[in-house]
Amino acid sequence: MARKKTRLQHAEIVRLFAARLREVRHSRGLTQAELARQAHVTTSYIWRLESGGAAPGIDLVDRLAKALGTTATDLLPATAPPDTLAHLREQARSLFDRLLQNADRETLLMLCPLLARLGESPTRNR
Repeated sequence: MARKKTRLQHAEIVRLFAARLREVRHSRGLTQAELARQAHVTTSYIWRLESGGAAPGIDLVDRLAKALGTTATDLLPATAPPDTLAHLREQARSLFDRLLQNADRETLLMLCPLLARLGESPTRNR
């Protein structure tokens, strides 16, 4: 009689690694297939890694890091990034301040209508 397959519950670092791998891959403009080719694994395995369904060995983390032009340490976050509303507000404020300091006339002409529309958004107070 065949044994029922039980799904392994991975540690939190696997979920954090999955999110970080996806984030870095996107920032480099790579597809899963391109990363898979450079790291010498299958595209389906990259999908499993990015969905948290597989936990890579340390040698694969090193190959992925090299393919992405980063370090293994960068792909292995120790804690989840803060996602509080206060943190998101501070991050938005910082980005907005930096944008305003360097904005030219054309940028501001695009920005003002966008901000007006966002301020009118029905989801703004949720």
